[in-house]
Amino acid sequence: MLKRFSVLLCAVCISPVWGDEIVGYLEPGRSIKISSAEPGIVQQVFVKEGQLVKKGDILVRLDTRVLEQEVKIAKEEVQMLSLRLDKLRKLIAKKFASEDELNRAESDLKVRELQGQRTEAQIERLILRSPMDGVITELRFDEAESVPGANSHVATVVQLDPMRVQFTMPVGEASQLKAGQEIDLLFPDSGQKRIGKVDFISPVSTAVVNTVRVKVTVPEPGQDLPAGSKCTIVRSSPALSSTTQP
Repeated sequence: MLKRFSVLLCAVCISPVWGDEIVGYLEPGRSIKISSAEPGIVQQVFVKEGQLVKKGDILVRLDTRVLEQEVKIAKEEVQMLSLRLDKLRKLIAKKFASEDELNRAESDLKVRELQGQRTEAQIERLILRSPMDGVITELRFDEAESVPGANSHVATVVQLDPMRVQFTMPVGEASQLKAGQEIDLLFPDSGQKRIGKVDFISPVSTAVVNTVRVKVTVPEPGQDLPAGSKCTIVRSSPALSSTTQP
């Protein structure tokens, strides 16, 4: 009996249909490459590969010392301009200063405050943070190394909860599913079963073998189900039983 199969190439996995099995491989729910918005020298690396991180945690900081000094200068100048403005307001009350002088002083203060805020924003662009809860799988630069330019890939963070499996399913079976529906999954290497939730069913089928892509979310997979684990759909799932009975 010839095995018929369809292979779907995707960014993380290959999910074929082999004979009577619908096979996929567990992959991270999300995988994000963290890029630097600016070139610079790495001042400090706060994490290691394999480390769990929370959303907002600092991963890498480029050298911001010059900008930090500019912020300090801006704050000193803002303080000085504020004192000058207070004096002018007192002089205006005694008619020893003009409205034009007061307006210029107010404008100078506002401009310097905005310049300081701009410098603080530039500093924040050089601090790379995790956009989600996950685990660090790649760090491309060490301390004192140069990040060559904007959009340089610096680190990779992947989401391990939830994870997902992408299947290539016959159209007849995929048509029995709908987004949000629960489906039984089997991980044959460990013998574990999980309940997944259908996340996406492609509206487009392949022309030759008449299959579609189906993405299934696997919540709380646990450490005993690492990424790359083989996964099959249990054909006796209520969602598919109507299409598999003889």
